[in-house]
Amino acid sequence: MQLDETLEFIKAYDPDGMEKLKRLLDRKSFLLEKNVYGETFTERQFNLVFDPLLRSGYDRARILKMLAEKNDTVPGLAEKLSLDQSRTFDYIKDLLKRNLVEIAGFEERHPVYKKR
Repeated sequence: MQLDETLEFIKAYDPDGMEKLKRLLDRKSFLLEKNVYGETFTERQFNLVFDPLLRSGYDRARILKMLAEKNDTVPGLAEKLSLDQSRTFDYIKDLLKRNLVEIAGFEERHPVYKKR
């Protein structure tokens, strides 16, 4: 997926998350020239910071898309999205904190989440 397509996907499901990424991306040229300490970033250094943030934003948007279609548990989401359960749980905690998902019930010992 191209950067523009990825950002559009994130924007569709997590507009606030997209805004944070967009602000960083908008500062890219400034950071490549100098940062607040007068140091310059290389393209590689910028990508080392930006790429994991983009991946996390994309994964959270995928979770929101799945939850919009059907309520699910962390293990269920992790399996369907081919993500690690601990990482999926971290994303769910973040989405809960941002009031984008909520607990809809329980399946055995696992909370079932739904998109707000």
